[in-house]
Amino acid sequence: MSTIAALSTANRDKDLLIKDLGPYHYLHTILEETPNGVVVVGPDHAVIHANPAACGFLGLPCGKLVGVSFREILGEHNGDLFLLIRDHFEQRGGEIGGKIRHDVEFTKNGVRSILSGVVVFPPANTDYYLVYLIDITQQKNLEGELRRRNAFFHNLIDSSVDGIIASDMKGNIMLFNQEAQALLGYNEVDTETLHVTQLYNEGVAYELIKRMRSSHFGGKGKLLRHELIVKHKDGHDIPVSFSGGIIYDRDQEIATCGLFTDLRAMQQIEEDLEQSHQMLMQSEKMAGLGRLAAGVAHEINNPMSGIMLYANLVQEDLGAEHPLTSDLQTIIHEAERCKVIVADLLEFSHQTTYEMELVDLNDVIQKTLTILQHQPLFQNVEISRELNPELPPIYGNAIRLNQVIMNIVVNGVQAMEGHGRLRITSRTRANQDINEITIQDSGPGIDNKLLEKIFDPFFTTKATGEGTGLGLSVSYAIVKEHKGSIRVTSTPESGTTFTLRFPVVMETLTGENHG
Repeated sequence: MSTIAALSTANRDKDLLIKDLGPYHYLHTILEETPNGVVVVGPDHAVIHANPAACGFLGLPCGKLVGVSFREILGEHNGDLFLLIRDHFEQRGGEIGGKIRHDVEFTKNGVRSILSGVVVFPPANTDYYLVYLIDITQQKNLEGELRRRNAFFHNLIDSSVDGIIASDMKGNIMLFNQEAQALLGYNEVDTETLHVTQLYNEGVAYELIKRMRSSHFGGKGKLLRHELIVKHKDGHDIPVSFSGGIIYDRDQEIATCGLFTDLRAMQQIEEDLEQSHQMLMQSEKMAGLGRLAAGVAHEINNPMSGIMLYANLVQEDLGAEHPLTSDLQTIIHEAERCKVIVADLLEFSHQTTYEMELVDLNDVIQKTLTILQHQPLFQNVEISRELNPELPPIYGNAIRLNQVIMNIVVNGVQAMEGHGRLRITSRTRANQDINEITIQDSGPGIDNKLLEKIFDPFFTTKATGEGTGLGLSVSYAIVKEHKGSIRVTSTPESGTTFTLRFPVVMETLTGENHG
């Protein structure tokens, strides 16, 4: 009796099978007792034999499996397995042997199971093939749960507002989240060959490890809130707050990790607050000086008018040929200069009134440059304009704003001695609530010690007789009158930049007319 015939008989008379099998008795015992399912299937996919484990997996009594199509038992959703079996037979022709591995899904009593199937084609027989079934449902469930948790932690790390970087103890990058990529300019491909020491200045990485190993900076294996500089991919420095630590496997160091918080925005806020504080102090000082200037201007104006009146009367009486006429003309000229200074003082102290209306800042800039650009001092100056055509209007006085732009532009061109570049830009800031104008020259810049004084009345770096020192102080007063701000930055490398900011007229942004 053949083995296959004996196995087929087993389902009808197990005791007879065991007796007839003889030397196969032990193999049969192993087959019946193994926890893995074994199914013997004919070329037509009909089940020849199934051991108890397979019957349990498939949820059918062994006696009802024989002769049933194995394909029908597994269902059409597992049809890929039988396509692989068919391809195996077609490709090998008369040659038998080989294995196919394919997972199958099976549902019994409403419970879904996943079975790892291994199809074995015996090397010397074409009458059947074997299917070994191993229940991997728990394994697959654990793998799925692990994938979900990994996806969650991956999303959590990539959603962090801080850069997160981890490396092994040799410095090879293991983790480089999206915020770290954005902060330092690298992409995923870059990080595959990136060494952690490339992120710092020389020696810093080893100093961080040293401090992590110490117990004086947050506890052993930790380094908390440490400000340092990291290197962007293009080489520039980025200030960050670093917190990190060493990852241990029992007592063995296996990796390091770090959280990097970008400090540039915080530092900019601190600089803006300091600038606002300085401007507030300047405003208070200017307000006091304005009141003083108004009083002085009124006190000087009346006697200056008298001096000019009597000097003109004396000049008329003496005639043009009198030797004292030139002296009288000097008196009149100097008195007129005093009147100009008094007018500037009154301007500075808000003692004059002007009509306020909707103003287009781009139009103010264009008209100012039209007046100035044909002057001899501007002939060798390159003027570039980057004006936002969608700039909303502000509420102000175009003539007074023209004076502000003119003062700053003329000062910049004079600082460049008539040779250089002048760049003027306009744009919106703060969600279109603020209009910003920047005027940048390529001059030698202003010494830091002088920056705090440039808006002070009568302060000037020009030679005696070339300026009163009221131009920028008057400009400051006009900007404040328009509820705006003016600030200046300067370096020898980039020249001087004045930044003017004015609130826009909000009603125009919503389609309403200003009342």
